[in-house]
Amino acid sequence: MNQLEQLRQLNPDRQIRTLDEPEFARFGLVYAQYPLHELDQFMATISIPAGANVYTPTNPAMERLPIIQTIGADVFAGLPIEAGECAGHSTALTAVEYHQGSELNIFSTPVVMVLGKRSQMHAGQFNAAQDAQLFYVPAGTVVEFFSDTLHYSPCEVTTAGFKFVVMLLRGSNQPLPADFHSDNSLIVKQNKFQVVHASRTDKIAQGAQVGVIGELVRITPLQEVEA
Repeated sequence: MNQLEQLRQLNPDRQIRTLDEPEFARFGLVYAQYPLHELDQFMATISIPAGANVYTPTNPAMERLPIIQTIGADVFAGLPIEAGECAGHSTALTAVEYHQGSELNIFSTPVVMVLGKRSQMHAGQFNAAQDAQLFYVPAGTVVEFFSDTLHYSPCEVTTAGFKFVVMLLRGSNQPLPADFHSDNSLIVKQNKFQVVHASRTDKIAQGAQVGVIGELVRITPLQEVEA
């Protein structure tokens, strides 16, 4: 039994699709042509923190890697990009966000992405339990998620956690300027539009709006096997 089959067996109440199923086509695009050896070596130096998530929007050392520059040019067509790492643990979709412009992820570990579309948001609310779709993403996958794809931190496939590269238009996910003003209550950072589940009291205290409604979408991960 492979890893995906084990995960499905452990989560019989969730339909976990693969990226080659036609349902994924409206959420994003998989790139299979890029050699990732150099990036894999770089990501091997980044550890997964225990019981937390760490996200670095821009890592200059990563951004200097030729493969990052190549992918950035192909996907963002000459616009300035940023690339950084996200590593940690999550077993539920506690928020959703989107950006103006695609997000490019390169996964060092297998994950489950819980996805939706902006067209499924109504009055700033997204019923993830009803409308989200779940996709298994193998380690080593390069995926572009379209700008209208609702997403957030992935769910871990194993209790070891997750680790991946996040590439966006430069300036995304950075703090807003002190004099920034907008009447759009979904804006939480530069080029970051987000709503959260009521369970995220930490983000609500920071000003995030409650907009992920319904039962939390959870995934039970596989137990990490000791080497």
